[in-house]
Amino acid sequence: MKKLLAIASLAGLAYLVFAGISHVAAQYLVGAMPDDAVVLPVAPIQQGRVTSCGEAAIVMAHNYAHPDSPLDEASVIEYAISQGYYTPELKPFTSPANMVRIVQGYGDNYSTGEVINADQGLVLLLLNLESGNPVIIDVRTRFNDPAAAAHFVVVVGISVGPGNSITVLYNDPFTGRGEASPWEGEDGLWNAWQHNDDPGGAGWWLVIPR
Repeated sequence: MKKLLAIASLAGLAYLVFAGISHVAAQYLVGAMPDDAVVLPVAPIQQGRVTSCGEAAIVMAHNYAHPDSPLDEASVIEYAISQGYYTPELKPFTSPANMVRIVQGYGDNYSTGEVINADQGLVLLLLNLESGNPVIIDVRTRFNDPAAAAHFVVVVGISVGPGNSITVLYNDPFTGRGEASPWEGEDGLWNAWQHNDDPGGAGWWLVIPR
């Protein structure tokens, strides 16, 4: 697959986003995709504990970025519990801030932040996926249920259908499988991403680059 960043400047697109015209950047990225989809071959794993979705998500992203030095979820859970970053029986279990602290325990090559609207979110996902980096985000266990618990997943791809309809592909540590969701709408990924109940979870993202 041709790299989108060979067609459009990353710096230029970032300027569009932070200049407040992220809709222009989002539409440009979708329209300029050289193929109908970008999908990264990130191996899914199933979380070992009911509340360890964050640790499983970190393992998926880390092992894709660093195949020569893989982690296993059990050791990440042990480390996170020992540092107080993961409390298996106490909400929020692993907060977004503590997700970053866990990653820092395995290296300093990461990026994180928050997006505040759907266009920024779409640009963030597309730029990272086209650069070969999956994105950990904070959603809900059931995207269309406001009462559903917060849940970390790993976004591994985006496909574009008729009329530029967007489907997001992600690895769900709860099922241990790759899943798909529409981007927009009540049952869409963006709705769950901006409305999860984790502290600091709205629009939060984490990338471990290759």
